[in-house]
Amino acid sequence: MGTLNPNYPIMEIAISLVNYSPLESGHERSLVGDIIGIRKPNIGVGRKEVENYMWLRIEGLEEMEFSRLTDSIITSAGERYDKRRYCIPLEKIKEINPEFDIDLALEEDRIYQPFLIVDYDEGYYFVLEDGKLPLQVSGLIFDKETQEYI
Repeated sequence: MGTLNPNYPIMEIAISLVNYSPLESGHERSLVGDIIGIRKPNIGVGRKEVENYMWLRIEGLEEMEFSRLTDSIITSAGERYDKRRYCIPLEKIKEINPEFDIDLALEEDRIYQPFLIVDYDEGYYFVLEDGKLPLQVSGLIFDKETQEYI
């Protein structure tokens, strides 16, 4: 798609609900809130994806901009500094949706998917609820490099 014909799709993103310890090399690993994956809306997820990540539907970026949301932070010397550049702080989600429960989201033994309901009996398929609109990207996604929301 060229700039004269932009495409602003609705996308599904997975954000981490787990902090992973840094590697011995000093490289960071994903942290809670980091954007782990982006895809076009799909019918479901696997068991590990539903346990370790919270799935959201978002809109408001051009299609090519979505692909950058899984970028790493690269130092001026070309070394990868941080596993993920972009994140969605759970506190920001709570601001947007006061019913969102951060403690439930972080509870290790619980699967909590408040935005895309999962049918566990039928193989982790998403059940779309009428009236559930995608979250707007503006002011939701934090850029760790610039220390600003996009």
